[in-house]
Amino acid sequence: MQIRNASPEDYAQIRSVLDAAFRQPDEGVIVEALRADDADSLELVADHHGDIIGAVMYSPASCDLDSGEVLRGLGLGPVAVHPDYQDKGIGTALIETAMDSLKHLPVRFFCVLGEPDYYARFGFSPAIERGWKWEADDGSIPEMAQAFQIIIPHPVTPGPGIIRYHPAFGG
Repeated sequence: MQIRNASPEDYAQIRSVLDAAFRQPDEGVIVEALRADDADSLELVADHHGDIIGAVMYSPASCDLDSGEVLRGLGLGPVAVHPDYQDKGIGTALIETAMDSLKHLPVRFFCVLGEPDYYARFGFSPAIERGWKWEADDGSIPEMAQAFQIIIPHPVTPGPGIIRYHPAFGG
């Protein structure tokens, strides 16, 4: 298996992986909208002898701090592995490779909405612990506060803020 940058020739297979992994089309629609808006900041695939078996994408996000400052970051997601290849470390490899390639950039934060125990292994922690929250979290789903997580790669000491993903995530 090789992890490499996605190319337009991979897009149909990526869509198939997303649809199979999530069992619905929403993530595929989001990915296509991000590409159409040139907001796919990084897109990697797991290539197994010419077959795309996994994919990860990062796209622009922002955090509007209560102080009025706006921080620029990247949102992780979607990340998907075809069901036939899950639980083999492919998702982990995709995320680690992507994070390694992005660490030199002046990105103020990374965010993800996902299983806290899974994403903690990459250094993510609940955004709420820093006083940050996702704009779509209205408090009606208590687990959301723990599932929305961030990494701050460089020291940042600002106060509370609201994180926004690219508009493609709004449907």
